[in-house]
Amino acid sequence: MKLIFGALAVALLAGCATSPVPSEKADPVPSSRLFAYQKPASGDAVLVVTRDSGFVGGGCNTSVRIDGRKAAEIGSGETAKFYVAAGEHIVGASSCGSGLKERETSIKAGSTKKFRISIDSSMSMDLSPTMQ
Repeated sequence: MKLIFGALAVALLAGCATSPVPSEKADPVPSSRLFAYQKPASGDAVLVVTRDSGFVGGGCNTSVRIDGRKAAEIGSGETAKFYVAAGEHIVGASSCGSGLKERETSIKAGSTKKFRISIDSSMSMDLSPTMQ
């Protein structure tokens, strides 16, 4: 009987992990939570950061930083677009005490790179490149 309840608990927790949302279908982050990199300039590149939807971590926003500068607070199922100069950048995210995750990226003028923020059932957050 304990085994059945244990298996049920694991199944329920697994179902609480976040689910990917394509950036085109995610809700835009409200302008009140966008803080930097919002004005395009000639020769800029675009970084798109989208947070998965789901229950886990849904109670707090994820702070996004680009090159150490706070760029946005992104909620569950939301996406934000940032205009950056071509070249090397560090994209970082932190949420609900999950620690800071950072990724280095190189981006060419006029191109777009996308990142996904996911949170699993143990509140472990990841920031990873994506095609969505």
